[in-house]
Amino acid sequence: MELRGPFIAAKRREIATRYAVNISLKAWDIAKAGAAVTLKIRARDDLLGTIEIGQGTFGWKSARGKNGFKHVAWRRLADKLDDLH
Repeated sequence: MELRGPFIAAKRREIATRYAVNISLKAWDIAKAGAAVTLKIRARDDLLGTIEIGQGTFGWKSARGKNGFKHVAWRRLADKLDDLH
């Protein structure tokens, strides 16, 4: 019987990338009043939607949506996320 230590290298599996998040942010944008961070969420090559994070709200816009961003106040978002647990 051969004993193996805890530092044996595990087999490496290739995992296909499912999602990608592109961020574009400049340092001076953070200091501006009303500035937001915009994240484009992709599943492989398809755009799923865009997240906009600002000081007052979290916004989601579906790639297929025509009505613009749906904004959610931070307190309301925190309550919804807490309900998931």
